[in-house]
Amino acid sequence: MNKSAFSPIQTRLAGVTFDDCQANILKWGHRDIGYFSLEREHDNPHDPNAVGVWFLNDRLGYLQKPVAEKLAPVMDAGRHFLAEFICRNEYAPYENVGLTVRIVETTIQYATEKMVGGRRQIKKGDRID
Repeated sequence: MNKSAFSPIQTRLAGVTFDDCQANILKWGHRDIGYFSLEREHDNPHDPNAVGVWFLNDRLGYLQKPVAEKLAPVMDAGRHFLAEFICRNEYAPYENVGLTVRIVETTIQYATEKMVGGRRQIKKGDRID
């Protein structure tokens, strides 16, 4: 993936039924939240390319493996990405919820833009380029 070739990627999150992800999606999975931070998890024993999706100190899930395989090396090379809220996935009669996001690149280091609860956050409407 070269620098000029990145196009936004829309994907459903994986791992949404583990730990507190269900409660976190119900709490934070809303359009008014806007963007979620992406954090590499180099020491993840299940996937060396794992990328967690977070809001504040709450993990919502992970990028799906094929997406993480493409994104992890460019994140490791210093490029920055956000997960933009698209929709919360709820289907009756199922109790589990999920989240669909669009991965977008930012040309600023958003960690320097805002820090909330120890994690990087940008709200919808904030400049991300």
